[in-house]
Amino acid sequence: MSKKRRNGGRNKHGRGHTTFIRCDNCGRSVPKDKAIKRFQVRNMVEAGCQRDMREASVYETYTLPKLYMKLQYCVSCAI
Repeated sequence: MSKKRRNGGRNKHGRGHTTFIRCDNCGRSVPKDKAIKRFQVRNMVEAGCQRDMREASVYETYTLPKLYMKLQYCVSCAI
């Protein structure tokens, strides 16, 4: 039988078992090596409030912190 992918859709080479994680979108249980991972960087404050906070701030060169999130999706949600 022919093989569709060399890695079988996983990143498990040499490991017998990997832990399961939950999809951030639907909650499905997915092996950690098969899940599609995306790193999302967003501003903590929306664009409309950013200007108001910059004007009201005492510091002139204060940069607002960002929100860093690692999202893990199952195959059906990532498509």
